[in-house]
Amino acid sequence: MSRSPNGAWRIGVDTGGTFTDLVAVGPGGEVRLQKVASTPAEPARATFDALKRSQVDPRGEVDSFIMGTTIATNALIQRRGAPTVLITTAGFEDVLYIQRIDRQGLYDLQWVKAEPYVPRDRVVGVNERILADGSVRTALTGGELDRVVDEVRRITAGDQEPAVAVSLLFSYVNPAHEQELAAALQEALGGLPVSISSEVAPIWREYERSNTTAMDAYVKPIVANFAGDLLRELDALEMGGWHGLLRSNGGHVAIPDAPAKPVEIVLSGLAAGMIAGAHFARAVDSAKAVTLDMGGTSADVGVIVDGELQFSGLFEVEFGLPLALPILDVTTIGAGGGSIASIDSGGLLKVGPESAGAEPGPACYGLGGESPTVTDANVVMGRLNPGYFLGGRMNLDAERARSAIDPVADRLGLTPEDTAEAIVSVSIENMDGAMRLVTVDRGLDYREFDLVAYGGAGPLHATEIARRMGMNRVIVPPNPGLVSAYGTVIADQRVDRRITLVRRLDHGESEDLPGALSRLADETVAELRSQLRRPEVPVDVTTYVACRYLGQNYEQEIRTEFGHVDRSFELAVPIGPEAADFVARLADGYHTTHKAAYGYEMRDQPIQSVYLGATALSEAPEVLIRPYAGRGDGTAPVTRRVLAAAGQWVDALIANRDTLEVGETLDGPAVIEEADSTTWVPPGFRATVHESQCLIIARSDAEARP
Repeated sequence: MSRSPNGAWRIGVDTGGTFTDLVAVGPGGEVRLQKVASTPAEPARATFDALKRSQVDPRGEVDSFIMGTTIATNALIQRRGAPTVLITTAGFEDVLYIQRIDRQGLYDLQWVKAEPYVPRDRVVGVNERILADGSVRTALTGGELDRVVDEVRRITAGDQEPAVAVSLLFSYVNPAHEQELAAALQEALGGLPVSISSEVAPIWREYERSNTTAMDAYVKPIVANFAGDLLRELDALEMGGWHGLLRSNGGHVAIPDAPAKPVEIVLSGLAAGMIAGAHFARAVDSAKAVTLDMGGTSADVGVIVDGELQFSGLFEVEFGLPLALPILDVTTIGAGGGSIASIDSGGLLKVGPESAGAEPGPACYGLGGESPTVTDANVVMGRLNPGYFLGGRMNLDAERARSAIDPVADRLGLTPEDTAEAIVSVSIENMDGAMRLVTVDRGLDYREFDLVAYGGAGPLHATEIARRMGMNRVIVPPNPGLVSAYGTVIADQRVDRRITLVRRLDHGESEDLPGALSRLADETVAELRSQLRRPEVPVDVTTYVACRYLGQNYEQEIRTEFGHVDRSFELAVPIGPEAADFVARLADGYHTTHKAAYGYEMRDQPIQSVYLGATALSEAPEVLIRPYAGRGDGTAPVTRRVLAAAGQWVDALIANRDTLEVGETLDGPAVIEEADSTTWVPPGFRATVHESQCLIIARSDAEARP
């Protein structure tokens, strides 16, 4: 690997619900790592506490400071965003409340739709109408502008830091009315934060576009305040270099620019882990892998195909509340180390989604938590060492863990140890379901995949998951509890743009498609160029077209052959007769892609384009990390009694990961401990230290799959 351009420090931070992690890579590959408790009330405080502990001099040579944050995520999940007003076309005021016809539970008669982020009495209809072709049927008059401004002024009177979302019909074709409304509101109401759908999500599907815009406005003031606090702290430290926040698409945005479109950082922390997970999968030559980031609050699952992360155009923060932006394809469930175990109304054991979080945390933390959690269960099972949590910086109370589990055990009629095993088993079952969503539901066979496990709790459960699902290998990166922070260090700069273009790929409707794709690619490259710190660095651009069979309600993205630019900015776009050839190849690609995902194709059916997309990418300089040599200490092996499975206690070898050498193997049962995580190797599995510093865990010959 090459050094960062000037040999300066590159600092990455990931703020989770329980811990805040920092990775700093300096000249010569020196690495400094820190994990501190998160401070939910003051998110930036934990960040600068970790920076201080790292002893990196902020006034010295700093190349970059990039942060993955849950500030916007938490505002949406906890519904602590800004009081928001929605302005929409008159007659369509109920767009956020009608939602879609699908249900979270088909047979759940008590199911209730998720509450929108904007209450119905804060919706304003505006008399205007733009048609599907962009023509104006009803103009937006000056009098109507004044009326809307007055109505917004009335609604927001007394609000603390309100915001406005504007989503009008067909504004993705003609944004003029949205732009006029935004200008009038900001002029009359003193810089009121306004989000308009033609800038936030210029795509068709009115509900998805409106909800995404409402979410953007909802988190705008919070992200603006957070970014301001962060910049003031960085300025006070006199830290130089690039200061950025990670985007949900895996790129990053300058901190001062983040409040302009804050919805882009909603999945910031999730993206960081997947970036690093893909990096370590490539390091061990794994082309197909599922990534599992299990922290204190949740588990995030993604997929890597042919060495590449997969992307999605839609993500639901809560069922029925879609975020319609290009993002890394990830599924999140409430299954972390802090997930709380309880008994439901039917007498069954339930784990999550409620979490003890950082405050008060699991019972074994001794900070006031009394609810039994997955972490408490692992302490009772002997898999976690109470005296070596966080490298010995924090002691766990095994008696408190057992006491927290006792009430659940009594209700189940089990011993505390058997109950602890059941808690872990239910948690693993939850993650099993999430991994099927990102594989089977996308036409992928998870048995052909490796499992890359990280986060503080991921390596503790990964091998049991792999055994249950019949997966190939488990890959545990170095410092797994800090992998997401490492992902921010190595993240590329990236810009994604999409435009709606509905055309049938026959009857001559699609002649303008190649030209539109070319213009979109040029605009995307130009936007990325404007953000680059070093204008001389190369940029790649890829393009794609989302298609569907005419009449379908879903589409798939097809990467276009002519859309890849290797270190240049010219696009060879088919013109005239060549355009027809491009469209024919696009149609053939869609048939093939549809069959791969759903098992069939319909070559006699017309195909329709839905939207076009372009991605401009500037790769981050690779990070030089000192080669791993291992530090074998020659001490006699130590064992500990551990509950393996089905009530069976075994003598497990206890190893410190820092002492393991490249090529060294450990046969299970074994517990591999390090400062930020613990890896459990069950009986019948073998762990090997790879030259990349990763642990590779696979079945031993006795349990090898046929």
